[in-house]
Amino acid sequence: MQKRTTRRADEAVAARICWHHFKEGLTQQEIAERVGMSRATVNKIISEARADGLVRITIDSDIAPCLELESGLVERFGLYEAVVVPAPTRPVDAYVVVGHAAGDFISRRLGRGQMLGMGWGGTMFNAAQALEPRRKSGNIVVSLSGGLPKSTIINPYDNASMFARILDAECYYLAAPLMVESRAVKEAMLASPSVASVIEIARRIDMAALTVVDLSPNAKIMEHGVLTEELRQSLLAAGAVGAICEHYIDRNGDLVDHPINERTISVPLDVVAKAPVRVLAGGGAYKADILRAVLERRLCNVMITEEDAARALLA
Repeated sequence: MQKRTTRRADEAVAARICWHHFKEGLTQQEIAERVGMSRATVNKIISEARADGLVRITIDSDIAPCLELESGLVERFGLYEAVVVPAPTRPVDAYVVVGHAAGDFISRRLGRGQMLGMGWGGTMFNAAQALEPRRKSGNIVVSLSGGLPKSTIINPYDNASMFARILDAECYYLAAPLMVESRAVKEAMLASPSVASVIEIARRIDMAALTVVDLSPNAKIMEHGVLTEELRQSLLAAGAVGAICEHYIDRNGDLVDHPINERTISVPLDVVAKAPVRVLAGGGAYKADILRAVLERRLCNVMITEEDAARALLA
């Protein structure tokens, strides 16, 4: 009983701090002085509240969509639906606004009891901030990629577990590294019962929330050390424009001849492509090449992006 009472008290404090910050617009220093805590503690509480779903960011769908661009994307790429939101002030923040729009879409379209296959990265982290919390949803979350050794906002394990907490869902992971040493190790991993069973589960997903890796200097994957500059340059030399579900592809959507495609662990594209709803979430004009390659191959049927990327895709 004491633990439950303490937890409720902690949540009440977090809720009050978040109210001051998000509703009243107080700075973290002003809140710290008001509640008698350090600024660092206030910052930590706000960050944890967003990660745990206590704070949910929504987008006003009456003003956010750019209808002409949405219609253009649907017609040009044969999509079921497109959602285009205003471009951010800083182009490098496209993953934030697109992530919020993706979270809102998933909240509206993922039915209770349905299974969600998840990509990973900063876009999915921000999507979690806009998810509508559920209880006893019957949902299942399946990570579509292996994981990183360090917990970060882009780690597939962390992204999937965050979604699962907010949706009150079961969660399945590919219990393998994102990248292994050789093709032989990859084949052994894929054949292992723990990984093979999750790939079988992924064959039943109702919705896939997909993200892409671009190979521009702005790539977030570079900031987190997943790709080195040397590896990025070698992928560009091989004709790659980026990756979807860890499959590095060229402008035509075909796999490039590069060793990395023999070393990354993920659910196969042909499995993902069978999901009834395949949502591609990505923004920033610098991602246009990889987004276009995925769209041209019809690997998605719903597109969520922002104005700059939409215009680049339609140019």
